[in-house]
Amino acid sequence: MAAKRISVELDEALYRRFRARVAYINTSLTSVVNDLIKKWVGTWGNNFLPHVVMEGEDLPSIAEKYYGNAALYRVIIHFNELSEPVLLQAGQELWIPEPGARPSGLVPGTTIPDNAPVATISVEIDEQLRRRFKAKTALEGASMNAWLYDLVASWMGKWPTKTTSYTVKAGDTLSAIAFRFYNDARKYWAIAYFNGIANPALIRVGQRLIIPEPVTLGKLPAGESPYIFGIHDPGGEYLMAEKGKTGWVLITEEIGRNPYDQSGKDYSALQNNGYGVIVRLNHGYSNPPNYYPGTIPARDANAQSYREFAVRCGNFVEHSTGCHIWIIGNEMNHPNEWPGGPNGQAITPERYADCFKRCYEEIHKRPGHKDDQVVIGAVAPWNAETKYPGNERGDWIKYLADLLALLGNKCDGIALHTYTHGPEPAKITSYARMQPPFEDRYFEFRTYRQFMEAIPSNMRHLPVYITETDQNDPWARKNTGWVQAAYAEIDRWNQDPTRQKIRCLLLYRWLPHDQWCFANITEILDDFRAALTNDYRWWR
Repeated sequence: MAAKRISVELDEALYRRFRARVAYINTSLTSVVNDLIKKWVGTWGNNFLPHVVMEGEDLPSIAEKYYGNAALYRVIIHFNELSEPVLLQAGQELWIPEPGARPSGLVPGTTIPDNAPVATISVEIDEQLRRRFKAKTALEGASMNAWLYDLVASWMGKWPTKTTSYTVKAGDTLSAIAFRFYNDARKYWAIAYFNGIANPALIRVGQRLIIPEPVTLGKLPAGESPYIFGIHDPGGEYLMAEKGKTGWVLITEEIGRNPYDQSGKDYSALQNNGYGVIVRLNHGYSNPPNYYPGTIPARDANAQSYREFAVRCGNFVEHSTGCHIWIIGNEMNHPNEWPGGPNGQAITPERYADCFKRCYEEIHKRPGHKDDQVVIGAVAPWNAETKYPGNERGDWIKYLADLLALLGNKCDGIALHTYTHGPEPAKITSYARMQPPFEDRYFEFRTYRQFMEAIPSNMRHLPVYITETDQNDPWARKNTGWVQAAYAEIDRWNQDPTRQKIRCLLLYRWLPHDQWCFANITEILDDFRAALTNDYRWWR
């Protein structure tokens, strides 16, 4: 379909509002302008007939013949895309749109205010639509710009119907401000356009912004914490409360895949006390060496098992309270998490993406959960057992990149895991690399940075949660400052306004389900308390 460019001049105030509203509703200028023109033109111009120019005829006489008004000759010019001055020749064929048509008497209801500064919008529209539009504006007796200005102004109405103001603080980005007021970091262009900001990366501390159509009061929703501190498992949150830093708590649930199971859980006590609440939904928990139900079920021939698990996830979410952040599965590239274990069915990115998208859709369609976050399970670093075409070496970073590419826009957040190989705090900031064939991969805590780099640009607005960290070996019974160094590292990452924010770093773990429980290790508790004296936040 051929396209041609069409432009419209708007006064600067309308231009800013128009660009902002288009960004706010997550569409494009081209789409809006095309829709406005299509609605105004309607079917006009679809009815036309040929006219062969006779000797001595000119355009006014032809217009008089078909429209009863010689002054409407420009209708014919525009419909036939003739260049002026027009020199007709006998035998030339013209197309006459809507013969017998008369002007409706309507005129544009709004015009550019006198002496107002103007800005131009230019988009492509279908060539045939442009011809019909230009010809109809000639029939009605006003220019394309006049009518298009009026269409834009009418579409805008009194938008925005409400605004609020916000003063930029140190560490702010427009995407963070958009999340604050819209729960959607992708809407930062709405704020940029409305405030005349050409480069969204360039805002200054103290700058006053007007926020159009805020959907929140600029506060985090209940169940989310502004702090990056947290613990895997409930029970140790009192440590954070002692320091007035109510961070995050992660709870894991084994829910099976019975689609008739309607049970859920109540996490309201944690939410009501100001903690961030994350729940991980697992099909089952492995108990090596004999029991491997799989963090997601084995995929059968027609994916019935995935459908059942997705319904069970939806049921659990719908009948739970006090949480809106749900992680689906865990360490899918680790053989212990495969259904059937190391000799079972590998969870490739393709299999996990298939299962995850079903869970995503099932949760979001449940009443009251349209805006919940459905988050991917964390990929296990340094595990190279999941090999598949295109990733023959089993690279965990590529596993994440491939998975995110398969999900498209059906993902609300990303969970990560990162660790060190020992209790030395220097390993937190180490760039030590692995032995071949993984000499391009970090061997210590900063593997999280390579995970972050693997996130595609279309997902850089999503929340990131590091839901497990430890020293790989069981926690050392000494206070080396490891915990303090880990939180300082994530805070340094978050201080760079160009980086995707990491919302939490959860110490693994509180409950005595495996060898990494630190609930009774005084030295680690003291290290955590010392870290909590810092005001480490991802949100201010």
